[in-house]
Amino acid sequence: MERAVFHPDYTYSDFVGQILPKVIEDKVKYKFKPGPFTEILNKAIKGKEKNPNDRFYLIIEEINRGNAPAIFGDIFQLLDRNDDGESEYGISNENIAEYIYGSDKKNKKIKIPSNLTILATMNTSDQNVFTLDTAFKRRWSMEHIENNINNCSFKDTPICNSIITWGTF
Repeated sequence: MERAVFHPDYTYSDFVGQILPKVIEDKVKYKFKPGPFTEILNKAIKGKEKNPNDRFYLIIEEINRGNAPAIFGDIFQLLDRNDDGESEYGISNENIAEYIYGSDKKNKKIKIPSNLTILATMNTSDQNVFTLDTAFKRRWSMEHIENNINNCSFKDTPICNSIITWGTF
């Protein structure tokens, strides 16, 4: 499992990865530093080869606090999944492909495998910094979870160092 929290300054480079300078043997070299999306994609692809029944999860907290379509960038089209759960379309991204498959396969198309699930949360009560457009939202199965403290098992639990319960709060 990998986690990411979207916020107004979060970018594609943070989420997918970026090329950064690194000093190796007194020389500056530029290396791809993967973000949480690429890390979990790598684990899922390699995990599927070892055990196809293993599941991998990318959890995105507060997806609507960042500019989600811009953060997803070219990997946006990977959200379209076929009946088997794999991305319907592949994308060309040399940095991701080289990180996952090696330099000899950096032209291989990238797809989200069926064993990788992306879960995202958003609080619709917050004053959103960004709204999610229809094209982005229709690629997700949305479920509204009602905020009802009376249904919570911890409603009568006191808040730390207090006599006030969560339900009262």
